[in-house]
Amino acid sequence: MLKRLFLSLCLLAITLPGFAKPDNLADKQILRRGNGSEVQTLDPHKAEGVPASNILRDLYEGLTIESPDGKVIPGAAESWEISDDGKVYTFHIRKNARWSNGDPVTAGDFVYGLRRSIDPATGSQYSQILAPILNATDIIAGTKPLESMGVEAVDDKTLKITLGASTPYLLGLLNHSTTYPVHKGSVDKHGTQFSRPGKLISNGAYVLKDWKVQSQVTVERNPMYWDNDKTIIEQVIYLPIEEASAELKRYRAGELDITGGIPANQYSWIMKNLPGELHVAPTLGTYYYGFNLTRAAPGPFDGR
Repeated sequence: MLKRLFLSLCLLAITLPGFAKPDNLADKQILRRGNGSEVQTLDPHKAEGVPASNILRDLYEGLTIESPDGKVIPGAAESWEISDDGKVYTFHIRKNARWSNGDPVTAGDFVYGLRRSIDPATGSQYSQILAPILNATDIIAGTKPLESMGVEAVDDKTLKITLGASTPYLLGLLNHSTTYPVHKGSVDKHGTQFSRPGKLISNGAYVLKDWKVQSQVTVERNPMYWDNDKTIIEQVIYLPIEEASAELKRYRAGELDITGGIPANQYSWIMKNLPGELHVAPTLGTYYYGFNLTRAAPGPFDGR
């Protein structure tokens, strides 16, 4: 289990089902977040890395979402059933789920999104996450057509996902950006530019207002979101700051409300001087390290 350390002036719930608004709210609900490196894209099926994921979770909503304690809870799907053999999942999309332009979110939107995510033409680096779905691996390899993927819109609000084998962790996978729906009409109209400001149509709690490269990404509350009345923060501003020490300085100067991390060599100072603002949260993650064993000496393991 990894530990994530960050600084925040307060803990704020952006949106959670059943969350009650506190009475002592500031006049302007704007959250400014340090967000690491600059994101390369906000196309949920092409994006990579934690900084992009932070923003995409505000813009989009998968079939499931994750509660603060790590439990999988309903997202765009209000409920689901699992077959006795664990291979067929039937999801019921919320009747009041809408895209930010007012269009209803349908089971067909998820079929389109899931197929697009594993389409070799999309070039997703995370398409293998969907390998448990029937025929997904063969489609990724280019040996079977997209239409053979085990996803079906039974009707506008009923989605059936068929797996190749029982996968108990599937519900947890379905809140990853690889599984997000995208608005087909917008993709058809704008092509690769559909995820840019003024064009992006999303189904999450926020909509994309602005993106100034190497400056900030701004998202605003989505009035069409099904749980909008429980969304507290009106605007979130993500600032790309790659160096942790620079981010800490901007936090102390009042330019940030929350950091993405802290410099390890300043942990003791922060504990002493900002004890009420340091939060240590457990994070479940896997990191892979590759070693170049073909490089001529001195190499990484020759003791030099």
